[in-house]
Amino acid sequence: MNDANAITHQIFSKPLTKRLGSRLEGIDCRHVDDATWATILDAFHERNLLVFPNQHLNPDEHATFMERFGELDVHPQELSARSTLPLPENPKVELMLNKPGNAGPRSAAWHTDVTFRVEPVAVTSLYGLETPEACADTIWSSLRAVFEDLTPGLQKTLRGLNAVHATAFVMGKSQAGSINYDPTMETDPNKKDLKAQYREEVVHPIVHRHEAGYETLYINPAFVNRVEGWSVEESAPFLEMLYENAKSANYTYRHRWSKHDLVVWDNRCTMHYGVNDYGEEDHRILHRTTGAPFVVSGNVWTDK
Repeated sequence: MNDANAITHQIFSKPLTKRLGSRLEGIDCRHVDDATWATILDAFHERNLLVFPNQHLNPDEHATFMERFGELDVHPQELSARSTLPLPENPKVELMLNKPGNAGPRSAAWHTDVTFRVEPVAVTSLYGLETPEACADTIWSSLRAVFEDLTPGLQKTLRGLNAVHATAFVMGKSQAGSINYDPTMETDPNKKDLKAQYREEVVHPIVHRHEAGYETLYINPAFVNRVEGWSVEESAPFLEMLYENAKSANYTYRHRWSKHDLVVWDNRCTMHYGVNDYGEEDHRILHRTTGAPFVVSGNVWTDK
């Protein structure tokens, strides 16, 4: 990138946990030269979750930085009853907020973004504009580390299995938690086409090989309905064993938000959970991007 505004940074990197995440200080994401970008991308592939503190990004600057990871996508907000909307000034960036009468976007379930798509998204970011001081944390789990610690026999078994992913409209609210469930989708005739669009099941391998070379699980409780070829009842205890392992302290990082934090993570090898412990009086305003759609070829990630 030949950018006259690019700045060479003195970067300070601090691991967030032993297996997941790094805090990168000394970077202004508005002005990133090629050498700094190479450092960021290496850290992203190695640590899978990056925290950039003290950023000052308008929506265009946020989108421009995230487009370096890949083409930005519009999150399917039409599936949700929550107050999350594309920004009028830049619809590639979405506004997430709580407001009177709507406590805000609350995932309330472990999930990986839009795995119910044939071409899911690899990268998501959240940028904190207003954040409560003692609540509304976000937790991430390293599915890569979970897979690495499994026994060789179980790893081999998992490599031969696929998972069936679907939205709440296929699985039912009880299985999908509160993720992307809008009850009016079932009754509003104006949403008939949208409901049909997301009704199909999608199959992805349970184990994928990341573009960086390592293997990782690609499952999550919100959108995985069952193991392909198994019933829901047969799949549930097997999948739950993997999920409970992934939720343990060995594999998770809990982020306490500060104003102007930018957090970027790799959906290909993590899942996350928004802690639902805040109310209307706790002002929480975030900007979100999702992007870098990919297709899966065998057990190898391939960019779209």
